Amino acid sequence: MSSYSEKMLAALKDEDLGEANLLFEEALKNDEPEILASLAEELQALGFLEEAKRILEKLLKDFPEEDVFYLSLAEIAIENDDIDGAFEYLEKIEPESDNYLESLLVTADLYQVLGIPEVSEAKLLQAKTIAPEEPLITFALAELHFTTNQLGEAINEYGQLQKQGVDEIANISIDERIGTAYSMMGGFEEAIPFLERALEQEHTSDRLFQLGFTYYQIHDHQKAINYLQELIALDPQYQSGYYYLADSLKEEELLEEALLAAEEGIKENPYQVELLHLASEIAYRLRDSKKAEELLLQALETGDKTDESLLTLSNLYLNEDQLDKAIEMISQMEEKGNPYAAWNLAQAYNELEDFAAAGTYYKQAYEDLAHEPDFLKAYGIFLREDGQLEPARAVLTNYLEMEPGDLEVQSLLEE
Repeated sequence: MSSYSEKMLAALKDEDLGEANLLFEEALKNDEPEILASLAEELQALGFLEEAKRILEKLLKDFPEEDVFYLSLAEIAIENDDIDGAFEYLEKIEPESDNYLESLLVTADLYQVLGIPEVSEAKLLQAKTIAPEEPLITFALAELHFTTNQLGEAINEYGQLQKQGVDEIANISIDERIGTAYSMMGGFEEAIPFLERALEQEHTSDRLFQLGFTYYQIHDHQKAINYLQELIALDPQYQSGYYYLADSLKEEELLEEALLAAEEGIKENPYQVELLHLASEIAYRLRDSKKAEELLLQALETGDKTDESLLTLSNLYLNEDQLDKAIEMISQMEEKGNPYAAWNLAQAYNELEDFAAAGTYYKQAYEDLAHEPDFLKAYGIFLREDGQLEPARAVLTNYLEMEPGDLEVQSLLEE
């Protein structure tokens, strides 16, 4: 004969909520504790939190020594965003209890959610003293350290898990985590074998991207291309992949393919300013200045990184001898003290033969660009042509310290 609990679950399955409510009340009065405990678990999983809570409170009243029910009540409180209530339930579990270890883990999770990782770590370390070989505790510590950027500690703890023969917990690959942690630390060479093993275990978009990105970082662009092309074929909506694929193709001088990859990425998300800038650069290298301009104007329309787009447009217009447009772009920039903008203005006014304005902007840029060889050469030659021979000599001498092989400038200084 079916219990009231079983009948209630059947009514819920049939979406007969009225009947389910009636059967729930009968279950509370008549069903055995073990059946009620099972019903509470089922209802909690189905999202009927208040009903599950009523059962658990009844069971605790009847069996106050069964503090395992406090764990379930804490979980329900967390789902209801009642953090204080969750803490109250957890604090009722004494250190002598068999459930104390799990209460520490739940408490650690709560403190992490609250943004207090130090207390979360303390709770996990306390748990580890109770069960030093428990993989879930080591994993929780590793995940905490991973999310708080304590990557060396995380790698060590993930390594402990692998020594115990644990390769995956909660669908998270330990190899992938170690590889990602190394990559985040800049240890790209160290990351690769872990990421490759993770990919062998399962071909996922994230793992393909991580490997492609890591090879990109060590300038192995051919391998980066292979993995990123596989990523895009598997998941065309993986937007982050397009930039690194296009840039890797560009570095391999496969410019037509690079522009095609960038344009595909822009179709997926027309608001990726970095990708629009990259596509513009590639188009310009393909001698399509009109397309390069259009892409930068599209980047401007996004409203993101506006100054960067304006400065890049100014560069393009300078190269195309559209000097008034180059100046206009700089005038629209929000940041007025940008030294590269000042350098562009200096070049534009010099070409327009407004040498006083050019000199003013060269001097302004010199304060920040004294380390830039190309700037120093241009400024030194400007000063020389403007008749300012001693300042020109000083600037060009400084330039030759950086570029001692420039025979043209050596000759100018000897004259």
